[in-house]
Amino acid sequence: MKRISLMFLILLMGCFALAATASDTLSVIVGVKSVFELNVDRAILEVKDIMPGKVATDLPDNEAVRVTVKSNNGVPWFLKISDLTELTDGGRNTIPNSSFFWYGYPGRSARGIWYGKDEQTFSLDPILAYSCASSEYNNFPDGTDLFFKFKISVPPKQNSGLYRTNVAFTVTE
Repeated sequence: MKRISLMFLILLMGCFALAATASDTLSVIVGVKSVFELNVDRAILEVKDIMPGKVATDLPDNEAVRVTVKSNNGVPWFLKISDLTELTDGGRNTIPNSSFFWYGYPGRSARGIWYGKDEQTFSLDPILAYSCASSEYNNFPDGTDLFFKFKISVPPKQNSGLYRTNVAFTVTE
């Protein structure tokens, strides 16, 4: 019996000694789509019938224009604001940027620095409105909401007309 057990043990050890292994690898590459979005919740802000020498505040209609920035790029981003021209009637008449202001407040999820707490005059050159916190480097899918309001002070001798400009929001990384 010992001899059979010993022989079985030697045979079993021989099987293990003869066992061979081999391995190889598989590279896995996953491309995650970049999300870098800027959304403004309306296309037009119309202010009607302001008398010369008067001021209109909390535009639009005591609400705010919501601007949402979304990114999953893992890097800092900055939101700037400007107007592309001063308010003009398309002819010789303008309402200067010194009479056109922006201000507002950050949304609940905003953790960065908001530069629009006090009224800021518009500029043709983009000026910083918000710089994100590190927790917002990847804020997808919800994004960061920022709320903008506007004020217009119509000069006392302003000619009548329909004055227009475009406000530009620019997000950069």
